[in-house]
Amino acid sequence: MEFMVKLRYVLKFILAAMWVVLLSVTYAYTWEKPTGIIRTIKNWFGNGPDQPSLFIIAVVVYLLPDMLAAVLFALPLLRRKLEGSDYKLMRLIMWWSQTRLFVGRGMHESAFSLFMYTMFWVALLLTKFVFSYYVEIKPLVEPTKDIMKFPINHFRWHEFFPRAKGNIGVVISLWAPVILVYFMDTQIWYTIFSTLVGGVYGAFQRLGEIRTLGMLRSRFDSIPLAVNDCLVPVETSDPRRKKGLRSNFKNRFKEMTHEDKEKVAARFAQMWNEIVSSFREEDLIDNREKELLLVPYVADQGLRVTQWPPFLLASMVPIAVDMAKDSNGKDRDLKKRIENDYYFSCAIKECYASCKNIINDLVHGEPEKRVINIIFTEVEKCIAEDKVITDLNMQSLPDLYNKFVDLVLFLVKKE
Repeated sequence: MEFMVKLRYVLKFILAAMWVVLLSVTYAYTWEKPTGIIRTIKNWFGNGPDQPSLFIIAVVVYLLPDMLAAVLFALPLLRRKLEGSDYKLMRLIMWWSQTRLFVGRGMHESAFSLFMYTMFWVALLLTKFVFSYYVEIKPLVEPTKDIMKFPINHFRWHEFFPRAKGNIGVVISLWAPVILVYFMDTQIWYTIFSTLVGGVYGAFQRLGEIRTLGMLRSRFDSIPLAVNDCLVPVETSDPRRKKGLRSNFKNRFKEMTHEDKEKVAARFAQMWNEIVSSFREEDLIDNREKELLLVPYVADQGLRVTQWPPFLLASMVPIAVDMAKDSNGKDRDLKKRIENDYYFSCAIKECYASCKNIINDLVHGEPEKRVINIIFTEVEKCIAEDKVITDLNMQSLPDLYNKFVDLVLFLVKKE
C-alpha cells in the first residue's frame, strides 16, 4: 500500500474520532436539563447555556462531504471535470474521497444511465415494500392483536416471559420467520428484476443473437460495417454514415464500392486479428485455429475481391468444382446456385483471382504471357456470356484443380 493511501486512512480515522467528540458535545448543549451521560459531557466542557444551533451546524458540516458526493454522483460531467482538474484544492477534495486514478480517470456513466440505475432500485425497493406489507405484514396484524388479548396463565413448559401481560412467545414465533424473510427477500427481488430488465435490454440490444457457428457464418459479412459504424469514429459531415441501430449492415456492405469495402474491411481485419492473436497468446486456440480465424487484411490489390477468414470459405472450392463437373444444365442455373451463398461466391472469385495472379507472376516470357492472357480472356468471356458449361470441358476441371493445389503446396514448401 502506498504512503499516500495509508496517510489518507489515518487522517480519516483521526477525523472520525474528532467528529465523535464534537457531535457528542454539541448534542449535549441541546438539552435544557440533561441527565446521566449527557449531563456529564456538558459538565466537562462547561455548563453553559443551551445552544441547539451548534449541533445543527455541526451536523450540516459533517454531512457536507456526503452532499458533495451525492451532487457528483448525480452530475457525472462535473465529476469528470473535477477529476481532470490540476488545481490543488480540487485535487485535495478528490483525493479525500478517492485516491488519484490514472487508468479510467474521468470515465463515468452518463446522467441518463445513473438515472435509469436509480429508477431500477427505486422500483425494486418499492415493489419489495409493497409486497412485504400487503402479503407478509398486514395479514399478521389482526392475529397478533387477538393473541395478545387472550393470555395463557397456565403453561405445561417453562415460560420464558413470566412477567409479560400477553403471550409474547407465540407472537415472536409467529413474526420471526416473517422478519427473516423481510430482510432476506431483497436478493430474490433483485434476481427477478435483473432477469426481467436484463432480458428486455438484451433483446433490444440484440445480445446473444448469434449463438451457433452457423449463425456466425451467415452474419459475419455484416460485422465489418457494424464495427465501422459503432466503434470507429468518423466525421459527422460524412453523408454515407447512417444512424440508428436498425440499419441493414449486410446489404449496405454489399452495395458499397470496392474502395469503400477495402477501407471498412481493413479496419475490421486489424481489430479482429488482434482479438484472435490475444486468444492464441492466452492459449485458448492453437496455431491452426488461429490461421483459420485470421482475416488477410494485407490484401493483394490485384484480387479486387473482399477476402474473408478461411474458416468461412473452407471446402467451398472443392464443392464448386464438383458442382461444375456434374452440372448438365445451363450456366444460369449453376450461377444461381453459387450466388445463393455469399461466401460461396467470394470463395470462387478469390480462388480464380489468386490462380490468375500466381500464374502471371510465375510466367516471365512474353510469348507465354500472351498465351496465358488469351486463356484467361476466353474464360472471362465465357463467364460474362454464361457459356462456361457449353464452351469449356468441365470434366477436366477436377484435374486442373488438383494440379493447381500441387503447385500451391510446392510454392509454400519452397518459400
